[in-house]
Amino acid sequence: MSSLTLGSWSPPQGHACPICGGHQVVFQGTQRDRRRGLTGEWTFWECAACSALFQYPIPSDDELRAFYAGYSNGSALRLSPTAGSRHDVLRRLYHLFSGDVDPRDFVKVSARARVLDYGCGVAPYISHFRSRGVLISGADITPSVVDAYQAAGMHVSLIQRLEEIPFADAEFDVVYMMQVLEHIARPNDLLQEVNRVLKPAGVLYVAVPNAKSPWRRIFGKYWVAGWFAPYHVFAYSQQPISVLAAAHGFEVAQSWSSTPESWLRLNMKAWLHRSNNRLDFLVGSWVDYLPVRMALAVALRLTEAFTTERDCLVLALKKISPQC
Repeated sequence: MSSLTLGSWSPPQGHACPICGGHQVVFQGTQRDRRRGLTGEWTFWECAACSALFQYPIPSDDELRAFYAGYSNGSALRLSPTAGSRHDVLRRLYHLFSGDVDPRDFVKVSARARVLDYGCGVAPYISHFRSRGVLISGADITPSVVDAYQAAGMHVSLIQRLEEIPFADAEFDVVYMMQVLEHIARPNDLLQEVNRVLKPAGVLYVAVPNAKSPWRRIFGKYWVAGWFAPYHVFAYSQQPISVLAAAHGFEVAQSWSSTPESWLRLNMKAWLHRSNNRLDFLVGSWVDYLPVRMALAVALRLTEAFTTERDCLVLALKKISPQC
């Protein structure tokens, strides 16, 4: 790998890492979209100062909207919980085994608390918290998803720009973003917006692919759960998120990581089916058979007992109250 000064890029908005402002980056290679079939190649670099991985050039808003056209739709919306997920203990035990990261397991809020699911997608989280008396709102970039939520009586707003949160100042006790921050081209702008909409001492939960995961080194270019070009503009670890947090009035209150067995299977399929660039739609791969999934989950839990860095990083960022 070779390092170079950002000034040699001639980026339009300045010559610095978009996270920390550092001026040395390391080339990490080019990536294709292995999951959704978009054509093209996207180049990733790593900041030597804060360890942030990011695409360059950074996609424009128009490019990002083109990428996401048809990414999801309201017909996939899941409002009714499955039988197992209705029971908190059963759901948490299952997720301990599968490695899934689910905000229902760790976002602790009381009835009447104001919560925002930013980038809510079609997951069943909003209906779960709403059923517990939480005053939850959502926001998403896909009009059909927003329309479907609104038709079901949910308070979900359309995101016009990814870095602008369409809610009032100091409205929420908690904001959570599950697999969202890595998609944002201007994370500094978004963190400033989160600070604005959170109440004093409010909490932001983020879950992101972990660039320090050993699975990145093991799978290399087949680490598609993390790279996911061009949709993932960044790949984070705790250090660059800590830099972002400190710059925008937050402190890291808690962090942990887990590897979902579904992510491991996705990386394995990228390696096994090297000519397939639509892995999200691949049906019939032997790694998806239930006995294989069970065996992989057991192997993951045993293997990751010996490491503190896993594929999905979760952090709780507490808003710092200004000093009087």
